[in-house]
Amino acid sequence: MTLNRFNQEKKRNSEVLVIGGGVIGSAIAYYLSCDGMDVMQLEGARQADGASGHAAGMLAAGLEHFSSEELRKWAKRSQQLMGPLIDDLKLHSEVNVAMNDYGFVVPFLEDKYEKFSKIIDPAKQEYLWDKSKLQGEIPCITGKAGGALFYPEEHQLLPAELIKAYIKGAQKKGAAFIDQCSVSRLLLENGRVTGVETNQGIYRADKVVVATGLGSDAFLGSIGIELNTYPVKGEMVALSMNSETLHYTIYTPDVYIVPKPDQEIWIGATSIPYGNDNKVSASALNTLLHKATGWIPDIREASFLRTWAGLRPQTVDGLPYIGAYSEVQGLYLAVGHYRNGILLSAVTGETISRLLSGETEDEIGIRSFSASRIIKERRGIH
Repeated sequence: MTLNRFNQEKKRNSEVLVIGGGVIGSAIAYYLSCDGMDVMQLEGARQADGASGHAAGMLAAGLEHFSSEELRKWAKRSQQLMGPLIDDLKLHSEVNVAMNDYGFVVPFLEDKYEKFSKIIDPAKQEYLWDKSKLQGEIPCITGKAGGALFYPEEHQLLPAELIKAYIKGAQKKGAAFIDQCSVSRLLLENGRVTGVETNQGIYRADKVVVATGLGSDAFLGSIGIELNTYPVKGEMVALSMNSETLHYTIYTPDVYIVPKPDQEIWIGATSIPYGNDNKVSASALNTLLHKATGWIPDIREASFLRTWAGLRPQTVDGLPYIGAYSEVQGLYLAVGHYRNGILLSAVTGETISRLLSGETEDEIGIRSFSASRIIKERRGIH
């Protein structure tokens, strides 16, 4: 719940302001509040309105592509955090994020089985499914599939519910959340951030964490910070299908099929760099359905529910900006998570909390994600 108007007017000062009500900002607010900090979280629209609320909710550190080994390890760390974190969130927020822990299945055509059988790690041989095993586990799979690779550690959940759980969990720990509170500029005094100006007035804090994804440029530009980020549009479709025979998430290089509660199937996703609208094209819908039915023919008989698109915040070098911005005291950034905001939310919250508690980027091991590399990019330093 947001603050009522009386309490909102009363609480204009806090130890930390977190700007952004998506999954990254909400995870940060949760971790900071768990560490006993006085936190105020501001969201310009409503919770889950941005990219993270339009995601598929996949926690697939072993399958996603990452632009560096350091980022891959960071994602694995976040995946490890997620299990106990979800338990804690359920306890403190009473929100069910509908965690699906059946695992991910990567199917392949009949002529590929011998290839995979030769290259798979002998210790993981049990995760190479032949055609008989695959059809036994997923009866609705196409007969053209010759087998699959099974990834038991990859899970998925409802992204909007995860955001809600983070926010409610943080509130239980004393954090405040205000939506429809858009930031227009950062307030500085003698090289230090002191708060923000919003459509609901001024809020002050000792530290400010910016976690607004693509919405960050508008107010960061007010103090001369320009992020090298750009939108990547992703389109998805939801269908209603009797999914009693599909519990696993189907993950392939060009489509993923994600079973959700209430017999829903989510299919995604396109990837359109610099796509800057939330419309779903007919060609995208046709392509997604064609690719999905190639693996699960029964999808042809499913009922259409809805489509949606989200704009993922990508950086030029593929690495998020995480940490203190060295030219402005008290200012921290956590932006540019691209299509892995849900997955990286836990480790981002943990990392920002550690930084605000006094640890350094080198101690945590996130130097390559440093927010201060923006300064080097601006000056042309490599």
